[in-house]
Amino acid sequence: MAEHRADDPVDRPAEPRRRRRVRTDAPPGSDPNPVAEPPRHRADENDEQLRRDVPPHYGARP
Repeated sequence: MAEHRADDPVDRPAEPRRRRRVRTDAPPGSDPNPVAEPPRHRADENDEQLRRDVPPHYGARP
């Protein structure tokens, strides 16, 4: 049987994981407070189309 070593990496407690988030500065001349983009469509715009576009193996829907 193998001898136990105190410096064995398996026996060391795990160190907390360091997170690395990369941040880049905004390009020169960009607006520091941009205006939010307007909504492009209604929330229920595709509901009827999605109900009609069911695969054939789903069978008939009421």
